[in-house]
Amino acid sequence: MLNKTKFALLGVVAAAAMASTGAQAATQTASAEVDIVAAVQLAQNDGLDFGVVASSGTAGTVVLPTASNTRVCSAGVTCVGTALRGRFTVSGATSGYVVAINVPATTTLTSGGNNMVLTLAPSMTSFSSTGAPQIFFVGGSLAVGANQAAGTYTGSYNVSADYQ
Repeated sequence: MLNKTKFALLGVVAAAAMASTGAQAATQTASAEVDIVAAVQLAQNDGLDFGVVASSGTAGTVVLPTASNTRVCSAGVTCVGTALRGRFTVSGATSGYVVAINVPATTTLTSGGNNMVLTLAPSMTSFSSTGAPQIFFVGGSLAVGANQAAGTYTGSYNVSADYQ
C-alpha cells in the first residue's frame, strides 16, 4: 500500500508543477501599422519600331539605342527611313520611394513562320521618385538573318514598374 501512496503523491506533485498560475503570466498590448502609397501607373507612349530593313546574303544587326532614334546598321543589312525607340511614362509614384523598371532581356518577332530575336535594353532599371512623371526608353538590338524572309515582323514584351 505504501507504493500506491507514493505513486499517488508523485502524481499530485507532477500535476501541480504543470499547472500555470496567473502570477507568472504577462500580457502586452502590441501595435500594428501600415502606410499605403499610391499605385504606380505605366503608359507606353511610343512603340519600339526598327523601321524598314533590307537583308542580304549576310546576317547582320540593327541597333536602336535608348539615347536617340538613330539606328546603327551593320554590314549585311540596309536601313531605310526612320526608326522609333520605345517610350514609356511612369506616373503616380509616391515621392521618396524607389521604383524598379523591368524589361525582359529578349523577345521574338514573327512573320508567318519566320522569326527574329530582339534583345531589349531599357534606359534605366530604377529611379527615385520625386512625385513627378518619369520617362524612360527601350531600345535594342535586332538580329537579322542572312536572306531573312520578307514580311512585317511583330511581337510584344511586358514592361513593369513597381516599388522596390
